Amino acid sequence: MRKKKRLNAKTMLLAVLMVFALTQTSSADFWELSGDAMLHDPSMIKEGNTWWALGTGEVDKNGLRVLRSDNGTNWSATPVIFPQPLSWWSNYVPQHETNQWAPDVQFYNGRYWVYYSVSKFGTNTSMIGLTSTESISSGNWRDDGLVISSNSSNNYNAIDGDLVIDANGDPWLSFGSFWSGIKLTRLDKNTMKPTGQLYSIAARPNHPEHAIEAPNISYKDGYYYLFVSFDKCCQGLDSTYKIAYGRSTSITGPYLDKNGVNMLNGGGTILDAGNDRFIGPGHQDVYNNNIIVRHAYDAQNNGLPRLLINDLYWDSNGWPTYDINAAGVLSGSKYKLVNRASGKVAEVTAKSTADGADVVQWSDNGGTNQHWTITNLTNGYSKLVNVNSKKALEIYSWDTTNGGDAVQYSDLGGNNQQWSLVPIGNGYYKIINRHSGKALDGFGTANGSDIIQYDYLDGTNQQWQLVRVY
Repeated sequence: MRKKKRLNAKTMLLAVLMVFALTQTSSADFWELSGDAMLHDPSMIKEGNTWWALGTGEVDKNGLRVLRSDNGTNWSATPVIFPQPLSWWSNYVPQHETNQWAPDVQFYNGRYWVYYSVSKFGTNTSMIGLTSTESISSGNWRDDGLVISSNSSNNYNAIDGDLVIDANGDPWLSFGSFWSGIKLTRLDKNTMKPTGQLYSIAARPNHPEHAIEAPNISYKDGYYYLFVSFDKCCQGLDSTYKIAYGRSTSITGPYLDKNGVNMLNGGGTILDAGNDRFIGPGHQDVYNNNIIVRHAYDAQNNGLPRLLINDLYWDSNGWPTYDINAAGVLSGSKYKLVNRASGKVAEVTAKSTADGADVVQWSDNGGTNQHWTITNLTNGYSKLVNVNSKKALEIYSWDTTNGGDAVQYSDLGGNNQQWSLVPIGNGYYKIINRHSGKALDGFGTANGSDIIQYDYLDGTNQQWQLVRVY
């Protein structure tokens, strides 16, 4: 049966205080968060330069939690959606919980759509509702009514809705929790409501509690990837939640895991079962095919629940992974860094071997000052060492501002010399400095144009092809 969300004001305040001190050293693709980063059942999206994360509301309070961030790492709470319950909810769930659960936010046809759940704990008397807005920052949410409901006469539970857009641009909704598993239905493009048929796409028929929920579907390179959460959520450090996945060439399935087991028969390859610190990760949401969010419980902070964000990679066979090495960068090999906007490569100017020598763009001439040895560090980051000078690429003087200069310097192991290489598709990467969190940026297209750091804005001048030379 569906778990109850254990969020209250006292716990939330403690979580906010604790998260300021949180650090993570296990992987470069882990986003180190600060501020109010407590959120159950998260869904994340970016509107302009602002990140938004929506999640389940506090127990015994109305609404869905809404967090915002200017950089994706420092979060603050904003007013909830549904500060007061909508009267029509009781028509479908007469004694519903005060808080609303598991929102999914997606942008489609000019609007931000949020599918949310209203339920009675311990039952499948539930419903998925819909609200939408032209801009999340406006706070002007339109009530779009009921999407689907369930009760004791149904063999499914109408919660955990997830909007997915198929390869043809058509909307679908996956949903489900326990009972007979995960369902899928096509949506009308205008109403964003179901058109009729329900498909079953994943279940755990041999599990004593049929513990599967929180579907999330992403389309990438000809496959639909179904992510689900297995086992027990929301029990603090006793939680056994974990993230599993499979894929299909058709949105309606069959979804097979890496071993070829159909997810309708209990299949699912585990992506994330947590670790000694973060217990019970789940209710995942994949954004833009390269970021995954979920919640977990922090064993180093009294079991407090919190939001987790990771970069998501894809291995050579097209399966999702947290392992940056699987993204195609061979540690210890030499690469040239080709800027997508200019077509020029990153080089140390004038073949200098001096500390502080500038790194600029130049036409590819095969010089060793244009080649970089990429070494994947044990903490998940990478260092880039110039083949000619044997010095490391860094942001000069630990600068954290936009425009900070990329130079070479003796390899001192500093965070300003460590980089996250994040695949963004089509063979390109964004290269993010660990210390500043900013992207390597080819500022200009002429020979000698400077290379700097800047907030990542998804421009082609911030996209790099890593071409292995030897």
